[in-house]
Amino acid sequence: MAKHILQVAPKSAKVVFENDLIRVIEITLKKGQKVGMHSHSKGLSYGLNKSKYRSTGTDGKSKVVKVKKGSAMWGEGDSHAVENLGGKSKMLSIELKS
Repeated sequence: MAKHILQVAPKSAKVVFENDLIRVIEITLKKGQKVGMHSHSKGLSYGLNKSKYRSTGTDGKSKVVKVKKGSAMWGEGDSHAVENLGGKSKMLSIELKS
């Protein structure tokens, strides 16, 4: 599995809360910013604003993801690279520690 987003993009991802059960990471991407292959643990992503990005998996397949402000998405944990296709993007990643 790829390195965690906190290691790959330390200027774009910061821990805003952490305890024994969860870690909450705020992710901010500038317009056009790319983040290389990285991983996320199982958990919830929450859109703090409207955004659009291209996600490319370890298999090389890409998909465009549109996020609405206030929307939530569950993820089982994965590795991918991203490219921000819109303006400034802000999300929370609430990751389970298990």
